[in-house]
Amino acid sequence: MILVGIAIGLIALLVISAVMNGLQNAQMDQLKNLESFDLIVVSDVLDPDEIESVNDVGEAFRFIETNALIIDETSESSQSIRIRAFDGDIFESPRFSKSLTVISGSKDGMAGLLLSYTTRNRLGIKYSDSIKMTFLKRGKTATIVPYSAHLPVSGFFSSKMSEFSSSTAFMDYSILSGIIGTDESKIAVYVSGNQKSVVQSILSLDPNAKVITWQEYNKALYSALMLEKTLMYVFLAFMFLIICVNLKNSTRRLLSNKQKEGAMLRALGCSRRSVNAIFLGQGLVISVFGEILGVIVGRILIANLQNILKLVDNVVYAVSGSRTVLTQIPFNASIGAVETLAVCLFIFLLSLMFTFIGCRRIYKSEIMEVILNASY
Repeated sequence: MILVGIAIGLIALLVISAVMNGLQNAQMDQLKNLESFDLIVVSDVLDPDEIESVNDVGEAFRFIETNALIIDETSESSQSIRIRAFDGDIFESPRFSKSLTVISGSKDGMAGLLLSYTTRNRLGIKYSDSIKMTFLKRGKTATIVPYSAHLPVSGFFSSKMSEFSSSTAFMDYSILSGIIGTDESKIAVYVSGNQKSVVQSILSLDPNAKVITWQEYNKALYSALMLEKTLMYVFLAFMFLIICVNLKNSTRRLLSNKQKEGAMLRALGCSRRSVNAIFLGQGLVISVFGEILGVIVGRILIANLQNILKLVDNVVYAVSGSRTVLTQIPFNASIGAVETLAVCLFIFLLSLMFTFIGCRRIYKSEIMEVILNASY
């Protein structure tokens, strides 16, 4: 029973940790692929080709972005939106296209706007509709002046980030740079290796360059994700507490049942230390086999989590006639070997401690007292 209890507790911890890690990693990957990239470089000296020559840099693209107000003159609806334009075919980038897909229209040589389906549905926009755009650009007599232009809708895209889709649109780099200029141009960088070494290499090329990491760019959201992860570990700590209580009680019952055998061994000449070592070893063997069982079953569940959720969904549908949301969420559960080892080591140390404490308490009684009170 102790072995099964340890295994079940370990399985629960591993699966919950893997699911939470998978959800957070997926969110962070979307941020780095679409929203902020791995790095954003602001430099008057460097260009994308120079940055791509740095070790551990995968791809680099120059881009500009600005906020604008889009007005659909057909439906007379409007929305503020962020416009991004890339000097390069970022839509063919493996990482960018992994998170964003152009569903209709053309992304090559865009003469107008590439909008998300979220924006299209919200404003009732159709393909080739004329959209009135109001930008803020630098003026000759004033610092910033409004500028309006009419652009057609060149196509629609869909992304895995609803927040990104609802707030972003794309257009041709030459068109946008002709309207607002290129003074605010930046370089988006995808890093394939160590991020810190890449930052140091870029700063060595241009000490005056400003390098913004994806953590800094998404500081508020990144802090929220880290807080969520901390709270997850607090929640797991309470699960550990429950496991500790059950482990302590189970170990105590086991040693109480073995108290008579321990007294008989003491009567035959074994020292207290030898008796304690025997039952301590028994407790550790139980703990090790329980952890082995828990890790094996836990890994199997994590690897087949999506199939298990589909099975649960089918069972619910057969019983209630309605589907659940379990199959709509991509649970890319994952847990590292270090995290698994840390959990196993913690449970192993708990088992060692409770067994040792139990042995010390139980075998403080005199040998003849234990034998006299033992039931045969």
